[in-house]
Amino acid sequence: MKRIAVLVAVGLSASAAMATDFNFEDVPDGPIFGDTLVLTSQGVNVTFSATGLQIRDFGGAFGNAGHVLSSASDAGPITAVFSQAVLSVTFENLINGRYSGEVDFIDGWAYDANNDLVDSVSGSAADFLTLSGPGIVRVVWQEANQFEGFVVDNVSFTVPAPASLALVGLGGLVARRRRA
Repeated sequence: MKRIAVLVAVGLSASAAMATDFNFEDVPDGPIFGDTLVLTSQGVNVTFSATGLQIRDFGGAFGNAGHVLSSASDAGPITAVFSQAVLSVTFENLINGRYSGEVDFIDGWAYDANNDLVDSVSGSAADFLTLSGPGIVRVVWQEANQFEGFVVDNVSFTVPAPASLALVGLGGLVARRRRA
């Protein structure tokens, strides 16, 4: 049984698909109607939502970073819902360290389809913030300290490859047969 578990774990890590990015450059700047933006990549719909959701054009003060996603107050929360379970989600916070040397503190949570917490992060955000774990269908990012603010850019997520899903199913069948 332990060998099967090891094979499943190795298969999951080795066959995960390449990361997918949303950089928001193709989305016009300005407020997002209905505070909801849906983007699709590799067959996965990702629904971003927040109060006052908007695309901002970050000019020279941020190294001509281009378009970023933000909430009305840049404090969030910003939620991303995935139409298919993913293994990890990463975003870049372009404000961190680029505006008056500000260091942002961001809280993040990842949930599965049962609304169980899969991963969380809290603390000083480096340029990139990652949440990972099996079966992520929703993530929430929020500024931990009032009046600091953060923006979202270069969102990447990893989708399990079909081979990974097959190995998980095989592992479940072997475990059932062994118990019988």
